[in-house]
Amino acid sequence: MSDFKNIFPYVAPKVVVSNDMCDQNGHMNVAYYLQAFDENSRDLFEKIGFDKDYLQMGYSCFAVEDSLRYVNEFLEGDEIRSMFRIHDFNDKLIHIVGVLLDKDYKLSAISETLVVHVNMQHRKASHMPESLLKKVTEVHQHHTKHPVDDLDIRLKIRK
Repeated sequence: MSDFKNIFPYVAPKVVVSNDMCDQNGHMNVAYYLQAFDENSRDLFEKIGFDKDYLQMGYSCFAVEDSLRYVNEFLEGDEIRSMFRIHDFNDKLIHIVGVLLDKDYKLSAISETLVVHVNMQHRKASHMPESLLKKVTEVHQHHTKHPVDDLDIRLKIRK
């Protein structure tokens, strides 16, 4: 896959692998891969509408399934570039696909996460309000202009 910048339009700030992120094998510990995906995708969720005002209205989203694949290792001092896209959605679920790349844009890890829209009063899945669904639709259209055929996307949302 040659053009990650087009395929994954949302780019998070770079992170450098520190010594405390490494395990006994001298590479980044698996927990920090998940942390990089989780922390670096939060701003994307705010941009699509899961901001403080929306949360105060009594809604949020919960991760309900994750798939994480390790392709190449990160070593201490390596730069991590996190990139994401809304791959699919329906009126209750959003499928986020992310990649971690090294400084040369070589693939190191792939993440897929399904998040469910939640009514916090009942702590149950609920339909997204039309205003949020509109934002998700707009971002999805922008994010999916280029296919990700080479990544073997595994999680699916039933329509």
